Amino acid sequence: MAGQAWWGAPQWAAYLEYKELPIKAASKVALARLEEEGEENRSGHDYATLLLDDPLLALRLLREANRHLPRHLARDITTPLGILLALGTSNFKRQIRAAPEAVDGNQGFITAERRATLGARIAFAWGALHHDLDQGELALAALLAEAGEIELWAFVPEIPQKALDQRRAGLASRSEQAQRQTVGFTFRDLSLELIERGGLPPLIKQLIRGDEGLRARLARLAVDTGRHLSYGPDDPALPHDLIAAAKLCHAPLAIVARGLPFLTDSDRENLLQMAIANSELV
Repeated sequence: MAGQAWWGAPQWAAYLEYKELPIKAASKVALARLEEEGEENRSGHDYATLLLDDPLLALRLLREANRHLPRHLARDITTPLGILLALGTSNFKRQIRAAPEAVDGNQGFITAERRATLGARIAFAWGALHHDLDQGELALAALLAEAGEIELWAFVPEIPQKALDQRRAGLASRSEQAQRQTVGFTFRDLSLELIERGGLPPLIKQLIRGDEGLRARLARLAVDTGRHLSYGPDDPALPHDLIAAAKLCHAPLAIVARGLPFLTDSDRENLLQMAIANSELV
């Protein structure tokens, strides 16, 4: 680790690029459940949706699909359904069965994956409010925006743990500041490096890096909202996230609030009322 202490995002990306990415045990269970229900009752969307709950599975299969297609076609795989179609259903399922499972008890890994999953599901829901956007593209970009941090938790957990300790100790006001102070780059930078080195679709990198286009802004907002939601439904940033989403989607606050997953009706209603109150002050 002595030499690695001086590594930047490109060096860490090179180190992580050929690691065997582990997936959730729950992804294999979910696949088995779909198969038990019978192929005649399942669509490609049902299988593709499995990826929204498992960031490293999505990255693993995106890389696999990228290797199977000519370069000019691989650039077009930007959605979970596109990954399934590129691999074929049989190969898709075979890849899931053969993948190693993530080690239990790695709380940092579990937390980072949950945050990414929340962001992806929010992006998917909000993307559906714009008929000119592909909600699968937004969801995949939101999911992979956290890939760098998730891989660090999986293979070198002491690195993100140092950043987390700085944040908790009050030595940094924001997570990105803590990351720069401990390793000299942000984990989002590492995600972008991993996507670049893997030769993955430029659109995914563009959406993660962000610009002022609607797609990138909505994907970025979904990632931020997923992070805030991971702290709990009472996080003070969430009402402001809903207000921003309502403006981007040109939709009522009640509609964008429905895009927040895993909330009770009571929590969603409380959050909606806070957003309405705050929107009157904007």
